[in-house]
Amino acid sequence: MFLPLLVDAIAVIVAIVIALLLVKQNQRPLYAVLFFVVYLVARIVNQLPFLLGFFPQNLQFNWYGHFLMIAWVLIFVWLSPLQAKDIGLTLKQRPGTVLDAVLVSIGVVVFKGGVTALFGGGASDGIPTETLLFQITMPPLAQELLHSGLLLSLMVLALGGPKEDQDFDWGQLCVLAVIVTALSHALKFGFSLDPGFQISFFAFLTPFIGKLVYGWLRLSTGSLLFPVLAYSVSNLVVLLVQYLL
Repeated sequence: MFLPLLVDAIAVIVAIVIALLLVKQNQRPLYAVLFFVVYLVARIVNQLPFLLGFFPQNLQFNWYGHFLMIAWVLIFVWLSPLQAKDIGLTLKQRPGTVLDAVLVSIGVVVFKGGVTALFGGGASDGIPTETLLFQITMPPLAQELLHSGLLLSLMVLALGGPKEDQDFDWGQLCVLAVIVTALSHALKFGFSLDPGFQISFFAFLTPFIGKLVYGWLRLSTGSLLFPVLAYSVSNLVVLLVQYLL
């Protein structure tokens, strides 16, 4: 665990520094530091069940690690100057954005289902209940709360953006914020120690593109509702496609 964590921590630091250098005015380095701290702690708490030997033998997926990630984000927001709505924890959607968000979300579902149909393997023994429940709940909730929610907001602030949620502006600042946030998410999929140290470009590219789309949904609507729904429904469709194949 520690070598991949060290490598992607260094990569995230480099990405943050480059993003700050590209934005020459209104930088807030403190928020960049908080971004890295939140990212690093989230990575660690996600692996705590394995490190401490608390991973139940009867579970296939890391439920405890994802619950700890959610708890970490909520605790940080509670202790920080940020409010829940500042990271997208609201059901209220920005006026005029719902139709576009629905269309983009449908596109995500169709794309992931199509890719699975073309390249994915079948699930001949059916879909295990735990697999279904985990894939439609934990990754969408924990990862979007962390990456499209808290981390994205911290990076927008680090690059000089407003603290209060305002009308969406897909300018240089938001592009850089989404890219750095997506990179911090994607790296953990691309690095592996089994067997040996490897880098998988495809494993990096898929979540990277996904986070760009989910980041757009979050920034355009001002809410995490559509990113979570798109992630959850697309995971369900992937499982169904695998089963039907």
